Amino acid sequence: MTKTKYAFKEELLNKIENRTAIMGVIGLGYIGLPLAVEMAKAGYKTIGFEVQEKKVKRINEGVNYINDIEKSDFKKVIEEGLSKATNDYSFLKNVDIVCICVPTPLDIYQQPNISYIKNSTENIAKYIGDVSNFRINHLSWNN
Repeated sequence: MTKTKYAFKEELLNKIENRTAIMGVIGLGYIGLPLAVEMAKAGYKTIGFEVQEKKVKRINEGVNYINDIEKSDFKKVIEEGLSKATNDYSFLKNVDIVCICVPTPLDIYQQPNISYIKNSTENIAKYIGDVSNFRINHLSWNN
């Protein structure tokens, strides 16, 4: 039986309120990694998705490469298992909420290159189930 949109919404809101929602963050750069750490500090299990294996390894080893994150906060969420990183997008099937934090660099005409967003949404589409309740929000930061 398919859940109604209302039932889906209520279930998700309950998970958020009870801190049982599993958060996903795609892109673990200077926007995504601090967001993942803050979600974990707030008590949510968080899975960070990153295509660069070197970053994944460093995060899971407890190495913080973003200066804006307090070292003690970073160490705590990794050691307590509240946050982990992977380049295996199949883990998206386990998350309740996904935040896309990938670059949107501007081209010579000052138009954003959205190929990173496109790749992220294609990876999401491979692994989520019922898309009728799926919404996409993108965090973009252009200098």
